[in-house]
Amino acid sequence: MSQHRDPASGDEIEDWQTGRRIGTRGRKKVVLAAGMLSRSGEALRQFDGFIRYLETNFGYARGDMLEVSYNSAPEGDDWRPSPYDARHCDLSMRDVSAQAGRTLRWYRAHLPDHTEYHLVGYSLGGVALFESAGALLLGEPERWQGRLATLVTLSAPLFGSDLGVEGELLGALGFGALLPGGASVRELVSRGSNRQHREMVERLAARLRAAGVQVATFADASDVVVTPDDAVVAPAAERERYVLSGPRVPGASGGLSHGPILTNTLAWVRMAKLLGPQEPR
Repeated sequence: MSQHRDPASGDEIEDWQTGRRIGTRGRKKVVLAAGMLSRSGEALRQFDGFIRYLETNFGYARGDMLEVSYNSAPEGDDWRPSPYDARHCDLSMRDVSAQAGRTLRWYRAHLPDHTEYHLVGYSLGGVALFESAGALLLGEPERWQGRLATLVTLSAPLFGSDLGVEGELLGALGFGALLPGGASVRELVSRGSNRQHREMVERLAARLRAAGVQVATFADASDVVVTPDDAVVAPAAERERYVLSGPRVPGASGGLSHGPILTNTLAWVRMAKLLGPQEPR
């Protein structure tokens, strides 16, 4: 069935992105967040393989896929997500995560009350969703309890990014030669050696799980930008389950690059199991 239904039928509403519509027949919505140097629409492109997997096997439609923006504009007493580009990813993590939270609030205000949200973030997007989910669920439990169902992060530097030898070279070159040089990158690198930050992340993950959120933090074994130690929040006995290996992306030359986790079919299988099949209203 076509995704472009007559708005009068009540099956779709306008998304914040021009030309996109949100389906309302399915109760579950998958909220995607892209990584560093991304722009509006990129999360849908980055996760295209996973989206097609959900469509084919779990009953989801394109209109069930939502996207986080790292930019917003005032709208009445609240904020409306706005198109963003790479500049908006280079702010402080507090700002980036706040923008993700504004997007989630916008969807919560515009979709039916019993909508269930499944958050999936890649790299920077995973950190932004982790932090904003914690702020929303712990700060507004009456609005989000039972609505935030799943939080999945992929190659997300939740503990910061400890680049080892590469990190030392990065610092010597002023953060601009090997990675983007914005505030978010500097902050993530500095978090990598901060024990108190690590403990805070572990506490927040535990509180999210205690509140009923399924939290899964996946890493790629070959990722040298965000290592498994940077990305996986799980008891020691369970960590290996979240470290995935896959074939290298054709043409990849090594160096400071993420592994191929976005195209790893085992990651798709495990994420889809957490989300479960779409449920009609």
